[in-house]
Amino acid sequence: MSHGGGSHAAELYPEEQIMAVGVGLSLIGNYLAHFLSPYGLSMLVGGLLAVAACVAGANTVRKVAAYGLGTGVPSIGMISLGMGTLAALAGILIPKALGITYLVAPILTLIISAIVGVIVGKLTVNPVGMKIPIMVRSMTFLSIAGAMAILGFTVAYAGSLDPKIYVDAVVKSGIIALAFIAPGMAILHPFNACLGPDESHKRTLTLAVACGLLTWFIFSVVKLDLLSIVISIILWAIVYTKFVKMSLNDACAVLEVPEIPKKEQ
Repeated sequence: MSHGGGSHAAELYPEEQIMAVGVGLSLIGNYLAHFLSPYGLSMLVGGLLAVAACVAGANTVRKVAAYGLGTGVPSIGMISLGMGTLAALAGILIPKALGITYLVAPILTLIISAIVGVIVGKLTVNPVGMKIPIMVRSMTFLSIAGAMAILGFTVAYAGSLDPKIYVDAVVKSGIIALAFIAPGMAILHPFNACLGPDESHKRTLTLAVACGLLTWFIFSVVKLDLLSIVISIILWAIVYTKFVKMSLNDACAVLEVPEIPKKEQ
């Protein structure tokens, strides 16, 4: 198996395990964000746990893109958020239409995202014709990760699973657009930045955590949650510094860029 720059590095952890942890933490984060909102902790707790969904999605991008997608990495990251946006909004709005409690929204989002992922995955194989053996599973995982990341950060922002509060705070305000692009970058960027003959699972996952924390920081700034802003940027700095050190250690050579001449020589 190979990707755009060389052989695929060994996995540290099984994809299913990372996805299960990511989905589980993001689900917990949704409920904690809802119930802790009166205490001003929705973004602090919900935003932090939503990072796990971004890491799970980035790991699946690594898995499927290793089949040689190369320049398709950004595209597959964006499609995961397209499916995720549809599933998240459906999960929030359907309970009201059916007259059931809105507390089922995260579970409903998870189910809908899985269904959408399977459908899109099968369409990708036939009639599109992408001959990747894990395509259906990967599209399903990406749909789930995208949906849970979007729902996680937006519920942390809105502070509620109530569809009326959510729509006013997230959809009508335009925050849903930020929820599409920011987690999308966190999902697609890590492998896109690390792919090549020296790619390693540990380094890619480290960057995925950093990107997820940066997404949390962005939402914290928009919400003007000072505590979340401070904690998220500190954690991001710690993880990103670790990523840079890993990159320097793994590099064949580190070349210093010379100073730009102040005048023609």
